[in-house]
Amino acid sequence: MATTYSCDCGATLGAVDDLIRESTPTGRSWYCRYCRSPVPGSVGERLGHVRDGSPTDRC
Repeated sequence: MATTYSCDCGATLGAVDDLIRESTPTGRSWYCRYCRSPVPGSVGERLGHVRDGSPTDRC
């Protein structure tokens, strides 16, 4: 399974730091951090568990 997603704005999303997560009454919605375009839920959930290796990553 691919570990990156190409957003419509041209950004390559590859980790949770590239996403904005919003909680809704029915679950979560995911958006591109750069252009705020919606990201499919399955992609957001998968990338939400990928860390980019930066010092701000949490276990």
